[in-house]
Amino acid sequence: MKAFGRQSVVCAVVSLFLCPALVLSEDERIIPPLPEPLTLSDALLIGTQSHPELVVAQNQVAAAEISSGKVDASYGVNAFVELQPRLSSRAAADSVDFQDDSRYGLVIRKRLTDFGRTESRKEVAQSDIAASQARFVTRLDRHRLEIMRSFFAVILADHAYRARNERLAIDYFRYSRMAERRDRFEQYSDLEVAKQEAAYRKAYVARHRADLERRQRRHALALKLGRPGELSSELVAPDLSDFRDREIPEYSNIIDEAIASSSILKAHRASVASAQAKVSVAEKLNSPVLSADFEAREYHDSSFSSRDRYRLNLKFIMPLFDGAQVRDTEVALAENALAQKQAELLMAEYGIREDVLTLISDLLVNRAAIVAAEADETYRSYYQDRSRAMYEMEMRSDLGDAQAAAAEAMLEAARVDFEQALLWAELDALLARPSALMEGD
Repeated sequence: MKAFGRQSVVCAVVSLFLCPALVLSEDERIIPPLPEPLTLSDALLIGTQSHPELVVAQNQVAAAEISSGKVDASYGVNAFVELQPRLSSRAAADSVDFQDDSRYGLVIRKRLTDFGRTESRKEVAQSDIAASQARFVTRLDRHRLEIMRSFFAVILADHAYRARNERLAIDYFRYSRMAERRDRFEQYSDLEVAKQEAAYRKAYVARHRADLERRQRRHALALKLGRPGELSSELVAPDLSDFRDREIPEYSNIIDEAIASSSILKAHRASVASAQAKVSVAEKLNSPVLSADFEAREYHDSSFSSRDRYRLNLKFIMPLFDGAQVRDTEVALAENALAQKQAELLMAEYGIREDVLTLISDLLVNRAAIVAAEADETYRSYYQDRSRAMYEMEMRSDLGDAQAAAAEAMLEAARVDFEQALLWAELDALLARPSALMEGD
């Protein structure tokens, strides 16, 4: 269990959030509204308190722990009262004469040993707990990444709406001005005005689509937070400056750490350990059992010489031939399941190797995209300033286009920044490292 200490800690912490949701009814829970404005750290905290996906994963851990308790109970002390109302006839009697031969008593029973079979079952149960804990950590990490992605998507949707709105204002101004000059001065032809109107109508559709996208993204975020219908009007973009200068590691330097730390692989390793223990359980299917019984009885008729008020028994049961074929079948099935789990572990390891390589490659490409986006944003800013100066001097200027292009450049810069942060968060999750995004805004 030492290898899964991180999972145990995480499960214990998250269970503090989940317990109220499991104990209180929907009507009894007092859920405060979402903060306004909503920060990423707030979203991560709220989204991991009682989301149904995490509740399901936590309940799977609890189910594994309950199953382990059932195995421990097999070595516990069993006590029960035994009542036997009955009639009997003495063998020496010349005629059949039934007499009251009722009895009652207390029986205490304890299994002493089954020569390793229960210990193997305990190994199965403990490995199943470790696997469920590791799967919970995987599910928690994935859910956090989904919250981050949804949170950033809302901010990007807001940026896109502002950019589309900027473009719409420009196209409408141009269309209305051209239409007016056509009607008053016949300066523009119907063809030119129709072309500009088409551009304006397309911009209107794009702005409308962007507005709907804002709502959809907020609905998606609300679902990830476990707050359907609660839509935050304003989100605070986190400080991502730390990711700009963060050194991108070499694949060879971190792949061993990823394989050792990945919660995905820990779950598979625990499943392999469970399968190995199940083979041992199957091999010991016909193991002998040694148990002890203590009996205290009272009899209606105690004249029989064999009527002991107290009795202590040691029972040794050794199967000989019964179930031999069943044992061989169970062993074969367990060995087959073990081979499958070992293959699944190897496949998962290959997947982690590929994921790490892909993440590092994407980080390198995205860093270059960040530099390009920054350069474009700088250029658009200078171009906007020049266009504004020309406009103020009443010189011919494309100020509207410059403003729209600047807004679009800001959108692209935010997009690549968010993508870089998400890539780092995913890599940190694979390496079982805390993400800077989860530590605060």
